[in-house]
Amino acid sequence: MKWFAYEVSPIDWGWNRLKTVEETAREIGADEALVRAGGGDPMMEEEPTIEQFLADWESAKQAAEEKGWEGDFRHKPVVFWVPTSTSFEYGFAFKQVNNGTTFVISPVRLPLP
Repeated sequence: MKWFAYEVSPIDWGWNRLKTVEETAREIGADEALVRAGGGDPMMEEEPTIEQFLADWESAKQAAEEKGWEGDFRHKPVVFWVPTSTSFEYGFAFKQVNNGTTFVISPVRLPLP
């Protein structure tokens, strides 16, 4: 996936409103298992697989490293969703320990500095 990576000033509030990468991965995996077992909403077949989500997470971390991320987390990284022309796509946000610098990795260009 092509990412738009942003290094922004520390974001201190609202993290608890977003699901963590771990929580989101569990939900995607559970939804995928339900579809494979013949249950669930057939539209879920169009959703990304757990393998794709985890691969995207790895590539998002790489995009953050290219923006200066030092490879650590002040707290658990989170997932956010943005609308596109046909669906909602996920992005990632996390804060590093050093100075609390926040990294936002988005599938679409955002109006961030």
